[in-house]
Amino acid sequence: MNRSEFLFAAIDVLFHPFQNYKRYKNLITQKNVPYHDADPAQTGDIIYRASEQPLPVVLNIHGGGFVKGDKKHRVSISEMYADKGWFVYNINYRLSPKHVFPAAVEDCVLAANYLAELKDRYNLDLSRFVVTGDSAGAYLSSYLVALASNPDLHEKIGVPELKVKPTALLSYCGPYDVITALQTKLPFGLTHNIAVSYSGQNFAKDFSDMESYRYAHEISPMNFVNADWCPTMLTYAQKDIFCAGQGELLHQKLSDLGVPVCEAHSTTLIDNHCYHFNFWTKTSKQTMAAAFDFLDKVKNRVFDQN
Repeated sequence: MNRSEFLFAAIDVLFHPFQNYKRYKNLITQKNVPYHDADPAQTGDIIYRASEQPLPVVLNIHGGGFVKGDKKHRVSISEMYADKGWFVYNINYRLSPKHVFPAAVEDCVLAANYLAELKDRYNLDLSRFVVTGDSAGAYLSSYLVALASNPDLHEKIGVPELKVKPTALLSYCGPYDVITALQTKLPFGLTHNIAVSYSGQNFAKDFSDMESYRYAHEISPMNFVNADWCPTMLTYAQKDIFCAGQGELLHQKLSDLGVPVCEAHSTTLIDNHCYHFNFWTKTSKQTMAAAFDFLDKVKNRVFDQN
């Protein structure tokens, strides 16, 4: 286990009880429903409330520095969405360093496409399809939107075509521009360790050889933001120890392009990376209220009228 794996494994263990104490009644859950059969990680949990009406859909992608994390640590937030009337597919995906870019992206594509197979079985409305995730999961969620808005991108990185296109993105504290994210210095060389783990490239310590990497341009979803991007809500921590400035960068670019975008953010050091999981705090409550307001707009097709 390398340094970044150890760090994110510890975070999962330490924070799991605090991030998953909320539970909701009368929800239907089906665990470990596979979206592909090549790897045990390619599964997801289905969570929803029975309804006679077609269900809007959330694909939830966990974080964990690309090297750790598990859908079991995202039960509360998935149930929150389901309690509000969403059909949730809360997925796992192949992790680094065993599986390098674009393996995790490919898995998210496969999971999104699998929703088409679930459509009739669960009466899903894929015209209201939100991709969401935190940290690395936010990156992967935004990458799905990049694939949807750039038809040739899947060929450039060698993943299947995304056939079920997101109609909205809800992204929590993600890294979107890998080059600028690498400027964040973490103790014990963790920035370098995460980059090497995810890319499979043994970069120089100062990343001076980044341009020699095969996917130096393609690894950043920020490079593929365009006017075809779907309506987006971003959350970020102004003092984020992992992803400082990333949410602000994406928000500005979407605003400049005229894409419907809103945001919620924290300002204090204590409300740090993925602060929204601290559901008992005032800042988290404000952010989650804004997130559900955004989801309500998607559900009610407000953006369809723009």
